[in-house]
Amino acid sequence: MSKAAIIRRFGGPEVISVEEVTLEKPGARQVVLRHQASAIHLADPLMREGLYYYKPELPAVLGIEGAGIIEELGPGVNDFKVGETVSYRFSLGSYSEKRVIDTHHLQKLPNEIDARVSVAIGTRGLTAQYLLRQLYPLKPEDIVLIHAAAGGMGGILTQWAKHLGVIVIGTVGSKEKVKVAELNGCDYVINYNQDNFSDVVLDITNNKGVPVVYDSVGLSAYKNNLKVLAPRGWFINYGHSSGFLPSIDAMELNSKSLVFTKASLKDFNSTQEENNRMITEVNEMIIGGFIKANITHEYNLEEIGKAHEDISNRKTNGTVILTF
Repeated sequence: MSKAAIIRRFGGPEVISVEEVTLEKPGARQVVLRHQASAIHLADPLMREGLYYYKPELPAVLGIEGAGIIEELGPGVNDFKVGETVSYRFSLGSYSEKRVIDTHHLQKLPNEIDARVSVAIGTRGLTAQYLLRQLYPLKPEDIVLIHAAAGGMGGILTQWAKHLGVIVIGTVGSKEKVKVAELNGCDYVINYNQDNFSDVVLDITNNKGVPVVYDSVGLSAYKNNLKVLAPRGWFINYGHSSGFLPSIDAMELNSKSLVFTKASLKDFNSTQEENNRMITEVNEMIIGGFIKANITHEYNLEEIGKAHEDISNRKTNGTVILTF
């Protein structure tokens, strides 16, 4: 038996039910994994509401990223051993004490990285890798704008950008989050609820603007993102916490020869070779101490509804995880 957080209909946090479920024996090339930690992503409440691009078949156990210890092997499993610590991403079911999972989802964790750090950085680290290393070619001393710089994703982006020698302007939504963004490495921090961030960015850059914006906010930041970009600048959107972007006006981009992209991780790690290379680089950044997890909130399984409420109401900063 195992406890799991299940939804049988889409809706608010109240639709989550923590229940005892029967754990089946692992089949061919499957293992039983005992979770030590699960990521809680901004996308999770959207999936719970049925608003995410991926709509799970109901009933569903939520959570798409976890890490833990292998307890049992199914037939034909030769690449893993009982007792090994592994992680996975993009496999629904991580809000559970134990689960059966196909081995093709799993990666062994280096001894220097524990389960908590793995889920706190995992997908976010891979996202930072393609945003910073594969899209716009960052140069030392570039001045970039990173939104939500006190959040889990924004914090990792900021730390990695600083490792690359970049000057970072970060935005946050409260006075309390200013200090968090500074600790992440931001050279300048703007509270967008106090100041118009486009005015401050243009002042910092002497009206030149920035060569690239990393945007997870979406709708509410859209117009001001265009204002702060320098000619030939890159508008990189990878999220929409304030709402989806409007239709892109090609002539508006043409006014400064801007480049817009809404990039997705799946198109950068679509082969095993690409995925392994990206994971290796992220692990090197973690082990080298260049990016840190900044885990600020840990919830247990019975508290998962509250965790979703806190995330949706923007009561959290840093990285939020589920531990067992």
